[in-house]
Amino acid sequence: MPDDQDKEFGNFLSLLRWLAGSWSQARLGEEAGIERSEINRYERGKTRPRPATFRLITTAVGVPERLIGFLRWCHTLIRKALVSGKALAPLAEGSDEPTQEAVWGVVERALGLARAEHTLLRSTPPRLGPPKDQECRKVEMQFQQLISYPEAKQRLLIQGAPSYQDPLLCLRLCNESEAEAAHDPGEALKLAELALLVAENVHGTDALRTRCKGWATGFIGNVQRVIGSDLPGAARTFARAWRLWRQGEDPEGLFSEAYLLDMEASLRRAQRLFPQARKLHDDALALARPEEVGAILLNKAFTFQHQGEHEEALQTLERAAQALGSERPPRLRCVLRFNQASNLLELGRVEEAAPLVREVRELAEALGNNIDLVRLLWLEGKCAAGLGQRDKAVTSLEQVRRAFEDRKLPFDFALASLDLALLYRQEGRFAEIRALAGEMLKIFQAQQVHREAIGALIVFQEAAEKEQVTAALALRLGAYLRRAQSEPGLRFEG
Repeated sequence: MPDDQDKEFGNFLSLLRWLAGSWSQARLGEEAGIERSEINRYERGKTRPRPATFRLITTAVGVPERLIGFLRWCHTLIRKALVSGKALAPLAEGSDEPTQEAVWGVVERALGLARAEHTLLRSTPPRLGPPKDQECRKVEMQFQQLISYPEAKQRLLIQGAPSYQDPLLCLRLCNESEAEAAHDPGEALKLAELALLVAENVHGTDALRTRCKGWATGFIGNVQRVIGSDLPGAARTFARAWRLWRQGEDPEGLFSEAYLLDMEASLRRAQRLFPQARKLHDDALALARPEEVGAILLNKAFTFQHQGEHEEALQTLERAAQALGSERPPRLRCVLRFNQASNLLELGRVEEAAPLVREVRELAEALGNNIDLVRLLWLEGKCAAGLGQRDKAVTSLEQVRRAFEDRKLPFDFALASLDLALLYRQEGRFAEIRALAGEMLKIFQAQQVHREAIGALIVFQEAAEKEQVTAALALRLGAYLRRAQSEPGLRFEG
């Protein structure tokens, strides 16, 4: 008499026939080279196939060995759901027991997952060499599916489904994390942590998993750098990333050491460790693949800009433009032109900046990113002020301030307010400057910005009350706030 385990195994073989396209027992026997009567005995639980015979069956239905464990999990989920459904009694009002609809929902989802995983993996041979376009398309499909699920289901899939344990999926999640970081750091951190979970479950060698973990950990550090509230913590994360990176191996060269170096350079820039940042940029350029050079030069130019070396920044941006070529992606072209215009404005070369600002407007509107459009409006306000278009500048800067207030970005709100204060100072409009000072201080206090920054705004407010705000004071306060955003203990020497 067959035992329960043999019956369960027989039911699993029936699931494999269904996955193959609802094959009959005769079709499976023909494809696997096994008598139909033997297939029937296996499925009825009369006997179990030998391991070699089972491999003939799985090969015939196109199930790779690495998929068997996941399909067994799906099968167990289906059996538990069906047993639960058979045991259901009429439900009392308010019962939290599963309904028949819920039971069959579990069955349908498990069957859907099994079929999707089977379809994907049977057509994906083991990877040899760099990823092909077809692989990238499949990973994009997996990425889109994964992010459409709730968090709990994401974790379940990554830990149980082989196709979600792909280093290319780790790469894709990290790329998305970087793209989201400037606009939604919270979402970017979730994506980077999801990439780390993929890395921890990547199928392959321990060395590959370790290298993947190092890569994903670097992107977690990158988001921490963007958030800016704990730069020492971000530095510790990067140190951990490098330890994992050096302990691991990546024979196919999927992950770029140059990219990781350049991300750390951004952190050192935020820490105002400019010599370290520039060395990291140069180290990255020395290891960069040809397609990475332009983006690294863009980032290096931004470091020069933060140092106040605007001529160096412009020269580096020209090199970046040459490296990116005429077919550069719209996003990189937008960043390039924006930074060129910004540096020209800092140098007082307004007439040269104006056409670039107009070009950035066209590019940014096509890209449609709201926060980019706000920062562009800020740039347009500065450009209008430099051209003597006072009303346009005031209108733009007021819109920018309100946008930053709505997004709860107090430092950006204050910096845009200081640009507006400089305009009012030229006209001797101290009442408006007093109003600006009061609004900045109120927002910093409401959002519990650190006390040193609040103290700096109090100094500015007192100067406004006495009508003693100078252009030098506004510029010095602006320079302080840019640093204080990532250096909470920094004091303002007012």
